[in-house]
Amino acid sequence: MIVLDGVSRAFREGEHARVVLDRFSGSVAGGERLALVGRSGVGKSTLLNLIGGMDRPDAGRITVSDTELTALSERDRTLFRR
Repeated sequence: MIVLDGVSRAFREGEHARVVLDRFSGSVAGGERLALVGRSGVGKSTLLNLIGGMDRPDAGRITVSDTELTALSERDRTLFRR
């Protein structure tokens, strides 16, 4: 199971922040299929990087198979990916 609770992520673009995900919440049950579709720049790859533990959200929680990724250290997120 994947659970996202209030996940936000923004990127700096010069002096401004570009918000890609703004308090996104949702879940995907084990065995369930999900398609991420949308135009370029709406956050599809960012969402996958967050779920895969390759990036950290600015706010919110991400839980994958009972492991809260947002509570893990950089080292533990690396071990999670392996």
